[in-house]
Amino acid sequence: MKHDSKPQSIDVNIRRWVLISAFRLSMVWDLLTTFLGSLIILGSASFIALGLSLVGTLTVGAFNFSTKSIWKRRRVKRVEIALLQLTWIFAIAFDFWTSLTCNTTYIALQQFNLGQSGTLSRLFSQLTVGQVLIVLFVTTLTTISPMMVGAIRDRTLDFLT
Repeated sequence: MKHDSKPQSIDVNIRRWVLISAFRLSMVWDLLTTFLGSLIILGSASFIALGLSLVGTLTVGAFNFSTKSIWKRRRVKRVEIALLQLTWIFAIAFDFWTSLTCNTTYIALQQFNLGQSGTLSRLFSQLTVGQVLIVLFVTTLTTISPMMVGAIRDRTLDFLT
């Protein structure tokens, strides 16, 4: 008897679409919170602050999206690759820190206002334990979402099984 693999193929495609869509939406939130978090940390929305935040966000997003390429195994390690990998570490830390700053500021202050930014520890002290856990969890998920989109965009979901 012949087995019909079409329903299974549709199921895999739907799961892939849902997964990619969720990570893409999360990636947009990551870019937004990285940009806004940079402005909060800089304490300004001047032309220079906007430029620094925009360039920083796009560069960090590119590094995050390119995680798979930056960290893939190579036969020969070059200085350029080591420099890219070191910069990637700083980029991901920057991404997490700025997104965490934005998310925490907004939850703690219940509004977005550049003039009211404060230290992260002071803002965390204004949150409940549940809010801290949610902010940390969502910030972590959004920080890894560009690397997940970059890792699975051209692959099947077989690597998850």
